[in-house]
This record gives sequence, structure tokens and C-alpha cells, in this order.
Amino acid sequence: MPIIKYRDAIEQAMKKSVFSTSDLHAEGITENYAKKLLYMISKKKRITRIERGKYTAFDDPVIIASHITEPCYLSLWTAMSIRNLTAQIPFAVEVMTSRRRFNRELDFLGTRIMFYTIEPQMMFGYENIVWKENIRIAVAKTEKIIIDAIHIDSIPEDEIKRMISVCDKSLLEKYAKLTGNKQIIKRVGGLIKC
Repeated sequence: MPIIKYRDAIEQAMKKSVFSTSDLHAEGITENYAKKLLYMISKKKRITRIERGKYTAFDDPVIIASHITEPCYLSLWTAMSIRNLTAQIPFAVEVMTSRRRFNRELDFLGTRIMFYTIEPQMMFGYENIVWKENIRIAVAKTEKIIIDAIHIDSIPEDEIKRMISVCDKSLLEKYAKLTGNKQIIKRVGGLIKC
């Protein structure tokens, strides 16, 4: 069976958080056969289809969300939860990206993954942290979560004020200026004075 012939290439691809037919094609497997292989393996439940042409061997939506599109980082309620800034349990995994996506929302094993498209100049203020299974994920810093929350207008003001009380205010002001958005700069200035 040809699947045995390509076992090493498949196993190598499955180590990645998210992989596609391109990963197998890079190992010398034709594009059409790579599609067929991934379909057969997903039917055996060894991998999960995320969206068209993208698969994973992992079952953690946070890992998947942080690697499904590039560039991206986790923010808003998801990042607040990861950084222990809220007791609220996020209803979805929230991803910020400068890339326009056809699907702005996905369902991955019962968990919603939501994508927010932001301007390329807003892609700053995040860092890679080690998550479960020693996978690196990009997560917004506290100050950037505040900027994103103001920009997207999706987090109540009392939660934003709570984050401001524990953040680096000078870094927050710097991030506000980096956006170039006068409304964000003004709102951050007002919230810091409260």
C-alpha cells in the first residue's frame, strides 16, 4: 500500500500544529495524492480536518487557532484567560490577523474559533509562549489586549480598567500611539487617568 511508502513524510507533517497538502507535496508526494492520503487518514480519525486543505493531529483549539493562519496572535478573552487576567471562561478562541480570511469563524471539535482582521500596523504587542505539549503560541501582552479590546469594542469597560490597574501604563501609551488611531489614543489616555 502506498501509504506505507510515505509514512515518514506523513508522520513529519503530523508533528506540525497545522499542516496541509503543501507539506506533503514538499516531501515529494504529488498534490492530488497528498489530498487523497490526508482524506484517508482523516477518515481513520488519526487527523482532523480543520478547514479546506488544513489538517491537524492535535485536539487543542488554542494550538490550532494560533497556527491556522499567518500572521496571527491570540487576544481578547482568550489571551486574558491564558494570562490569568479574568475569571471568565472564553466562549471562543479569538484570533487577531492582518490576513483576510474567507471563514471568519470556524468550529473545531465543538469550540468556536473567531478571526478578527486588523490593519497590518496593528500587528504588534504579542509574544510567543510555550503552551501544552511544548507548542509555541503567539499571545497578546496585557497592554495589547487592552488596545485590541478598545479597537474591537468587545470587552466591558470594568474588565479593561482591571487590566489597566496591573499593566505597564507607559507601554500601554506607547502601544496606543503605535496604532496611529486618534480614538484609541484618546480613550487610553482617559482610562489611564481614571
